[in-house]
This record gives sequence, C-alpha cells and structure tokens, in this order.
Amino acid sequence: MRRLSPGELDTIAGRLEEIGLEDERLRSKLREQVEEFGFTPARADKSKRLEGTLYEFTVTRGLTTEIKDAAVERIRQDCPRALFDRLFKVVTKFKLATGATQVLARQLPADAPRNLRALFSRAVETKETAPRLRIQKLEAECTASAAAAQ
Repeated sequence: MRRLSPGELDTIAGRLEEIGLEDERLRSKLREQVEEFGFTPARADKSKRLEGTLYEFTVTRGLTTEIKDAAVERIRQDCPRALFDRLFKVVTKFKLATGATQVLARQLPADAPRNLRALFSRAVETKETAPRLRIQKLEAECTASAAAAQ
C-alpha cells in the first residue's frame, strides 16, 4: 500500500462528504414517506412502517430521560420522604477509581479479601472499541490559503 498524497486524501474526504449529504437527503425523503404513508405495526406504537418490494422501512421515535441530580436533590430536600420515594428511586453507580489497576498490581493490604483480584476481574470488564475515523474540514486553513492565493 502506498501513502496517498494530500490531494488524494482531500479528494477522498470530499467524496465522503458528498456521499454523506446524499445519504442524509435520501434518508430524509424515506423518513417523510414512512411518516406520511406508513402504518403502525402491531405492538409497536412508537413506530411506523412502509414496505417496498425489496425493503421494509421503519421509523421509530424513542424517548430518553435525563435525570439532573442537582435538581432532584433540591426536590429531595423539599419533599416529604414518602412522596419523594414515589417520584424517584435512588440508584448507586460505581466508577473505576483512578489508579485501581495499580493497586491490584501491587501487594494488597492484609485486610483485603483473599480473592480480590478474581472478584475485581468479574466486576470490571474492559472492551476495546472499534476504531473511528473523524474527518473535519479545515475551514480556517482553507480560508487562509484562499486569501493568500488572491
């Protein structure tokens, strides 16, 4: 494999940008068709479906709920406990402490469980993520180059 020139890299990035815009336009058109002419499938109240000859198109609308801890704490302070418990459920989350792996790599304290390393390996799973390619148009550099050329 040979290294691509800056011009070849730019050509590929430009083509990907064109494909992305075309993809966005086509998906928008399909979404509009499904929203306008689709039917609601059984047991899928948040979805609409439209069927072609070879493809099936489904648009699903989902909801995410974000709980803002500081605002909830304010409610917790102002509400009677029984009422608060009907509104929110307290959940404890754990994060890996900085330096946790170094602690396990060294000699453990005498009061540590005998099988702490095994327990830790069952409690913490590390997965490698897929490589991601980010392409960003160099606006400032393009503008500076264009200005210098004039």
